[in-house]
Amino acid sequence: MGFLRRNRFSVILILLVLIALGYFSYNAGRPGSGPGAGRYMIEALGPVQGVITSVGDFFESLWGRYFNLVQAAKENEKLALMVEQMRQELAQFDELKQENERLRALLSLEQRHEFPVVAAQVLGGDPTGYFKTVLISRGQHGGVEPLMPVVNAAGVVGRVIWASPNYAKVLLLTDKNSGVDVLVQRTRARGIVTGADQGMLLMKYILHTADVRPGDKLVTSGAAGVYPKGLLVGYVTKAEQKGKGVFLDVMARPAVDFNRLEDVLVILDRRELPE
Repeated sequence: MGFLRRNRFSVILILLVLIALGYFSYNAGRPGSGPGAGRYMIEALGPVQGVITSVGDFFESLWGRYFNLVQAAKENEKLALMVEQMRQELAQFDELKQENERLRALLSLEQRHEFPVVAAQVLGGDPTGYFKTVLISRGQHGGVEPLMPVVNAAGVVGRVIWASPNYAKVLLLTDKNSGVDVLVQRTRARGIVTGADQGMLLMKYILHTADVRPGDKLVTSGAAGVYPKGLLVGYVTKAEQKGKGVFLDVMARPAVDFNRLEDVLVILDRRELPE
């Protein structure tokens, strides 16, 4: 009721216009009907009807545009979903490609070894962060036992320290408790490699008279009874004498990228440490 009171003039005008239009439309087709006063009404109402028609066309056009925008938004949403799905499929394809390349490298390494090997996946590292170890997906049921060497396509990874029926723990080369008897491949100088800070390796017991240079390759000597001879361990980054010491200070970079360690080979040749 409040709306009618506030807009009663507009409502009455609209009703009169509608009644007049209806009346003239009804009489337009009757025989003998003349224009009479209707022509003045037509003159008065013509602009109004034109405005009404224009307004109707405007809203019809506006509705059409809105509908098209809604349809375009739906199509864009479908296209966005398709693009996201394609990205996920591409990521899965790249992951399979990289896994295939790693497995090919491991297969090539397996064919080069004269010892039986078994492949395993790295499941995770030491949760405490105190030791540098990883858990692998093979254990005693796969022939894995303590002291067996672990490698990948790049070089020495470490050695098994314990094994359960289905899993095994590997002490990494970069752990300070690790020790590998190595040779400088170029000069045959011999020493022991252990883990050092920041993922590096420390080579001990190299006499200051030995010829060791940055870039030299370090390989396993096979003397300690754990690793076969000739496996790549790392690359010398520093070799210098401190003061008047007997030994050189030699640092090396591991051949294996332990930050990206995913697949390994366990050499199934159990070796006993010398007493």
